[in-house]
Amino acid sequence: MTIQPRTLKGQETQAKLLQTALDCFAAEGYKASSMRAIAARAGVSLSHAYYYFSSKEDIVARLLLNLRTEQFERCRSALDEGNTLESNIRAVFTSGLSVMQPYHEFGPAFLKVLLSQDQVDNELSAVEFSLWEKAVSGARPLPPLGIRSDLPKFLSLLSRQLFSVWAYDQSANQRRSLLLMDNAAPVAAKFAVLCRLPVVRSLFADVLALMDSGSSVQDHQDRQ
Repeated sequence: MTIQPRTLKGQETQAKLLQTALDCFAAEGYKASSMRAIAARAGVSLSHAYYYFSSKEDIVARLLLNLRTEQFERCRSALDEGNTLESNIRAVFTSGLSVMQPYHEFGPAFLKVLLSQDQVDNELSAVEFSLWEKAVSGARPLPPLGIRSDLPKFLSLLSRQLFSVWAYDQSANQRRSLLLMDNAAPVAAKFAVLCRLPVVRSLFADVLALMDSGSSVQDHQDRQ
């Protein structure tokens, strides 16, 4: 688990280790890079490196959190009140692809972080949920009241499913997953609108429960 340095020097050291790790991953490959190699390249002792990051997976987790935070900052201005829900969903997807694109090779490692139950994943979930809350609350017309409180969770789980496709997408510039996300935005928005009907609202609850339980099962398998 990543610590939060309290001093400026500690923050600078942690940032240096993170950047050095990325350079090392780019030069040697993720699998071939060890904590010892990262520490040596950064000019710090191995024990010092482990003080800031418990593993190279922990480094990737911090990178993912930083990218999601950057996505939130980029996307916040695009989620002006008055946009349609479809426009807001597409804005979140687009901003996510924009910040993640340079780090596609870490896709599988990112997925491992998303399936974990550590502090970083909790922070990630909070950032993601806040982003989808803003996308829902700023949409006009507002989504049906009966699903409004659950819609951010639904969209967050949907985005993680789409992210898993992107992580393993080997098409040029991840064209297939980009097209999938572009097509998913209007479908999700139309589904939300149709939830004004009781029968569709009941279906929404079933789908959300299925997605949520599926996420929990996958997490359990990953930790075993």
